[in-house]
Amino acid sequence: MSDPTSSLYGEQPQVPKPPAPGLLDQIVGVFTSPSELFERLNLSPSWGWALGALTTAGVILTVIWGLKVDVDDMLRPILERNPQIQSAQIDTIIDMQKKFILPFGVLGALFGTVIVVLILALLYWLVGKGMSEGEKPSYLQALSAATVPGLVRLPYMLLIALICLVRPIGGLTPEKIAPTSLGYFIQVSSLKLHALLYSLDLFYVAEVVLTYLALRKITRLKTGGAILCVAVSVVVALGFRVLGAR
Repeated sequence: MSDPTSSLYGEQPQVPKPPAPGLLDQIVGVFTSPSELFERLNLSPSWGWALGALTTAGVILTVIWGLKVDVDDMLRPILERNPQIQSAQIDTIIDMQKKFILPFGVLGALFGTVIVVLILALLYWLVGKGMSEGEKPSYLQALSAATVPGLVRLPYMLLIALICLVRPIGGLTPEKIAPTSLGYFIQVSSLKLHALLYSLDLFYVAEVVLTYLALRKITRLKTGGAILCVAVSVVVALGFRVLGAR
């Protein structure tokens, strides 16, 4: 209980911060009441549990997919299109990839998500220094905005894992397995355009929208700052996917 006499001398009683929403609250909140969730995260930032859930789901999905994928079916067409690789080398490369695709995939799932979140949070924090409404955001708030919207992808990852378990997937990469993207339904001859269509996934679009909302509510970025951050992250993400298409 605060000392009532303290206010007589100009001191204000401290209002305790509300508890940060737990993981279950965050998962439910991104689907049911994201604005309310992000308002709570502005007062009490939390990102560790969300990052742990996304990383764990990524590792589980990678292991299930890595055990089911036909590496030969996935890589042979790519290698055959590469003029710098001789036909006699293809079998050797495929045999080597079969040994390393699972451990490298697990390492990527473990550290890739963490690295992306840290970089995005740094971007949001720096933009917030000059384009925030009122008080500048803390790095913890930026981490929350970079992590929690990604929880909307958990059902997508679960769906892919279940499909891998119940039927053969051949040489399909994870983004080509679930019927949630334009690329699943629209077939085009251009590999890069096809990669772009696969990137236009229902859950990815939902994450982009939630990220904009999180930037407005958690880090209090102005509309222009939130749009700038979202645009940079989308262009970089899609650029890597399209340019890496083989």
